[in-house]
Order: sequence, then C-alpha cells, then structure tokens
Amino acid sequence: MKHYVLVLVALLLLTNAAAFAQTNFRPGYVVSLTGDTLRGQVDSRGAQRNARLSRFRVGEGGAVTEYTPSQLRGYGFTKGSVYEVATVRLADSTAYSKTGVASTDTLRHPSFVEVVVAGPASLLLVRDRRDTDHYFLRMTGGPAQALMQSTRRVEQNGKTYRQTGTEYRDTLAAALRSCPAVQASISALRYGLSDFSKLVRTYNECVVVSKATLPDIMQRRSYVTLSLIAGAERSKVDISGVSKRLPFDLVQQSTVAPALGVGMQVHMAGMSPTLSGRVELLYEQQRYVQFRDYVDANGFGDQDEYIIKLSAIRLPVLLRYTYPRGTVRPFAQAGVSVAYFLNNYNKFRNRHLYGAAESNPPYSAWKPIVSDSRNLEVGFVGGLGLTTARENARNLALEFRLERTNGFCGNSITPVIITRSYLLLSYDLTK
Repeated sequence: MKHYVLVLVALLLLTNAAAFAQTNFRPGYVVSLTGDTLRGQVDSRGAQRNARLSRFRVGEGGAVTEYTPSQLRGYGFTKGSVYEVATVRLADSTAYSKTGVASTDTLRHPSFVEVVVAGPASLLLVRDRRDTDHYFLRMTGGPAQALMQSTRRVEQNGKTYRQTGTEYRDTLAAALRSCPAVQASISALRYGLSDFSKLVRTYNECVVVSKATLPDIMQRRSYVTLSLIAGAERSKVDISGVSKRLPFDLVQQSTVAPALGVGMQVHMAGMSPTLSGRVELLYEQQRYVQFRDYVDANGFGDQDEYIIKLSAIRLPVLLRYTYPRGTVRPFAQAGVSVAYFLNNYNKFRNRHLYGAAESNPPYSAWKPIVSDSRNLEVGFVGGLGLTTARENARNLALEFRLERTNGFCGNSITPVIITRSYLLLSYDLTK
C-alpha cells in the first residue's frame, strides 16, 4: 500500500508542477495614482517579484495589466500582504570596497514595499534581486528610513573576520523617542523581522494606535480552520522476545482499517504564510492475527496463535510547510503523536502435538503476550500531501503519513514498536 501511495503522490506532484511555475492570481486590488481602487485578482510571485511588478486582472480569464511602482500608489491581497510605493535605496549592487566597508547602491528608486506593521510608525520590507531582505521605518508623513546593518572585514592576527554594525539601533532610537518605554529594549535589539515587528507594534500601542489602521495581514496575524478527517490505516507490530524456544520477533501486519477524526489548523500569517500548526484527534482500530506451526513431519511439535486488538484515541501535533503557489499546493509536515488505548488486547495460546491426532491436547488458555502493558503511546509522525488553496472557500487535502511509536509494552524486556501508514483526506469545515 505504501508504495502505491508514494507513486500516486509523485504523479500528482508532477501533474501540478507546471501549474506551480505559472501565475498565482489571488483576490486583491490595486490603487491608482489618482487614489481609485480597482478590485479583482493580483498575481503573487514571491517577495522579490512583488517588489518590482504588479500584475492585475479584473477576473478569471481577463486581460492582465502589468504595473510598475511609478504607475500605482500600491496594491494588496485580500486578507494578505499590503504593498505601497516608497522611494528606497536597495543593495542590489552591494560590493566590498577597498577599505572593506560594504556600500549600497547610491541610486534611490521607487519600489513596492510590503507594509508589515502600519500606524504612526510603519515597518516596511522589500526584497532585492539577491534575495536579501531590507527593512525601512516610516513615521507618519515622513520618508522611509533604512534600518541598516553595515558589514566590515577586519583583519586580526593574520585572520580576516566579518564584523557587523548596529546602525539600525540609532535610527530606531531617534525615530521612536516619543515613547520612552521602547528605548530600553533597543540596545539589545537583533536585526531581523521578528524583533523589528515587535518593537514597532509596541511603539504604536504606546502612542495609542487604533486597530483600524492596521493592514489585513496584521489584523489576521493568526487564524484557525477546522477540518473533518477520514481515511485508511495499516500498521505493523514488532514485538521482541515473545518466545522462549526461539530468539525471534513477532512481526505482523494489521488489517486495513478506517481512521476518522477532526483537525484544527492554526495559520501563522503574521509569522510566515507558508507555516501552520496543526492538531488532530483521531479514532483508530488495529487487529493482528498470526499462527505459527513448529510441527515436524511426524506430527510432533508446537503450535502458537497470537491475537492483538487495539483501539485508540490519537493526538498528532504537527508543524506544516505549504508551498506558496498554485491552486493545488504540496505540503510537508512533521511532529509528535500521543495515543490513549481504549482497548489493549494482546493474547496468545499454544499446544504441543504428540503425533497421533486423537492424542493431541487442546490449546492452552489465552495468556498475555506482554505482561506489563500500558495505555499511553508516544511516537514521531511525518507526512507529504497536496491541498487546494482557494481563498474564502473550504479546501481539500490528501496526505500520505508515516508514524513510528513505542507501542503498548511498559517494560524494556519485551520492546514493542508499531509502524503505521495512513492515507488521509481532510475537508475544511470553516473558511
């Protein structure tokens, strides 16, 4: 089953590979130089492309119009990123000078900058052609100020080191001086989106910023979707040392059984549009049956019969990465799972044959395979799949998942390992 599912997922990925390389139109708008807002669909092609070009169409199949920063005031995506035009200096041509100081391109030009935080102080982000992120601070009515971190090559004891500066701290301290509460944290501020966002939001709260001034992406920093899950599961149990006669393992595949449950996914839009956290609650059953015969040609020997019946409530906790383009998008996720066994039946019986059929004894009474069983199981889980990505709609996802757990034995004398494979389909109950 595992191999067929892997082939199926690979074929689906190849089928949609061409689509990923094409356009990625999403509901959005553009704002003209006169201030008029045109609503329709905007092409999202990554932060680098979004900084230089906006491709807009009124609707599905409509003519596409391309806009440069000199032709618009800005554009945005419904419940997504907001871009405005600002004249900034980018380090597209960054190079080390003879003195070892990294200098930026001296030409200032308009770009579409992403408004990460908006308010009396706005944090702006733009990515250059070298995939380097640049941050800018803009106070109400003022120009965009670069948050710079210089780089210098320093020679010491015959070795060359790269030394970074903290000019961005001076810029922030001067611009945000009207809020003393943020000044103390600037001295330890690290260069990057997370620290900058937190600082600017704290400043805006300090000067009583209204939530209405925040762009949609900041208002929906995180949002939750609920889903219904249904699929099939098959597992393999591996129990070591169950027989005193031979040093073998009991390895047995289960029957294919349904897996049903619900899921909750937290989309961390403010942190990353590609990352989300997921928690699921699944009900599952597994059944293993094995018969072993050690009877020789003369009819002498042992016969063993093993039966394991498990039912459990399982709680997987996962971190998911989703490819950001296309109407059908691949995803990968990994995490841990915890399960509680509602039923943990593991028994075996045996008998010894003495040749003549009429003298053969009946089987012994059923006895536990594992004498010290437990009801709590933990393990690691990972999966690959495809999901639809429709705005303001309920989406479908298909996933192949593998899981490896520590089973139902509470001692180290008889270790139990259970490996499970799932094929799951989930359907969003909320938009």
